[in-house]
Amino acid sequence: MSFINAIFTAALDNNLVFTQVIGLLSVIVLAGRPTEALRYAGLLGLATATSGVLGSALYAGFLAPWGTGYFAPAVLVVLNAAIVCGAAAVMARGLSAAERLEALRRATIPAVSSALLGVSLANAVAADAGTATVEGLMGTAIGSGIGVFLAVALFSLIRNRVDDTLVPRALRGLPISLVTASLMALAFSGVAGIAGGMFA
Repeated sequence: MSFINAIFTAALDNNLVFTQVIGLLSVIVLAGRPTEALRYAGLLGLATATSGVLGSALYAGFLAPWGTGYFAPAVLVVLNAAIVCGAAAVMARGLSAAERLEALRRATIPAVSSALLGVSLANAVAADAGTATVEGLMGTAIGSGIGVFLAVALFSLIRNRVDDTLVPRALRGLPISLVTASLMALAFSGVAGIAGGMFA
């Protein structure tokens, strides 16, 4: 039950994008057309979950026992970039050369996203302090990936609908995106404490 509880808590209660405001910039940049946004939301969600699982194992298995925990941010950034670029290369396998290059170029945005580094470091700190179980760390990593996917996908769909309506000239572009993000953050914080307590 702690695994399911950790998934729901990380995805909804402690969403990396809206309640913790980690990776909000990558969400605003990536949430373009809904078809592209869903592809990059999947990439970012998968990379967040994978880097959370592998990053905590790497920290607890290699960096902490050797006394080199201070290298964790640099090592995890390299791990995250490798995961994102590898997944983007697999996703762009059937495309033309120009589209493949564009997909790999666009993959640099999720690769440097602080959401990936945030979940890896949080899991590493929890593993180092001895306050988390393996089920909790895995659930947090997978739930964070689901939460990032939900944030990018929902933000893209809502922003696409907002762009179709009549928006005052002063609010077009980035201002209406920030207003939309703040309203979505309120919506996500409205479920705080509910989702995590369902499976306690």
